Amino acid sequence: MNLTQIPAIAFGLVTIGSLVACGQPTTSQAETPTQIWHELVVCARTHGDPSLPDPTIDSQGMAHWPPGTQPPSKDTIAACQTIYNRLPASVRGGGAPDIQMEIKFAQCMRAHGLPDWPDPQADGTYRLPPDLRATSKSGPVWDRIKAGWDACAQFNPSGSISASR
Repeated sequence: MNLTQIPAIAFGLVTIGSLVACGQPTTSQAETPTQIWHELVVCARTHGDPSLPDPTIDSQGMAHWPPGTQPPSKDTIAACQTIYNRLPASVRGGGAPDIQMEIKFAQCMRAHGLPDWPDPQADGTYRLPPDLRATSKSGPVWDRIKAGWDACAQFNPSGSISASR
């Protein structure tokens, strides 16, 4: 090893150290929502949700999770909250539902093989009929829901569906 390799090795160790420190920003400026979402997923996987899938990030920085993605555990949320808080408020979600968009989503779901898909409630949840309540992420009901969900993703910017009874 020669002395010109030492700065590169030191830089590598610093970079690895910053990636290991879950919750710490990996960049000090010009951090993008995509980078933060990635860091958040890595943190969640490390802190109790190892099977959390990667979201698709749209051009506005919104994360779109695969159908059926379960919310993270309370422990995971607590461990990764500082990372989540670095996301711009516009991409964090949690605001009032866009009922007009939810209605378009329901119409699209009906047009894509789910004729009994309901319109949303005022709170943005869907009161699904018994035949559409999937108890697992497999089988004919789930396959139909996933096919419709994939076809109608443009009307579901949150990437999730909230069902109510």
